[in-house]
Amino acid sequence: MSGILSKALFWFQAKSRHGIHSPFIYEFLDRAVYTRDVKKGSPRQRLLRATRVHFGPERIWVSTGLPANSGILKELNPDPALQRPPFDLFVFDIPSQEVTEVLSDAGLWRNDSIVYLGNIRSSASAYALWEQIRVHPSVCVAVEAYWEGLLFFRKEQAKQHFKIRT
Repeated sequence: MSGILSKALFWFQAKSRHGIHSPFIYEFLDRAVYTRDVKKGSPRQRLLRATRVHFGPERIWVSTGLPANSGILKELNPDPALQRPPFDLFVFDIPSQEVTEVLSDAGLWRNDSIVYLGNIRSSASAYALWEQIRVHPSVCVAVEAYWEGLLFFRKEQAKQHFKIRT
């Protein structure tokens, strides 16, 4: 599908915070994603910045596929002393098989852990992989912006998928 048509279709399907029926996700959107500070930077990493601001993860696992000079790494600045499981946040620059391996290893994450995937629409295969990953049995909540996605393990919440405008 062409880029413009794909974006238009997503925009019509996506909701703002007022269309979200989950108190957990509504609060995240209201207190982090839609704040002025988070909206200042690149829209391609808005969910990552909001996650960092709202949830304050300390144990951050960053995919080995990210370049060392990546803006993501500079922004996260993970503390090497805290780099042991279970992790609070997993950061992937693009959907990959590595994500599925992390989701399948329950020793690496906790109920409140979050998985961030960037560039989910960088190619048709990346988006197809995102679609497979978001329905993984370990994932309960998926939040999808046009360029990025978040996965939550929250077992106390019903399985849900939210498309949001950022």
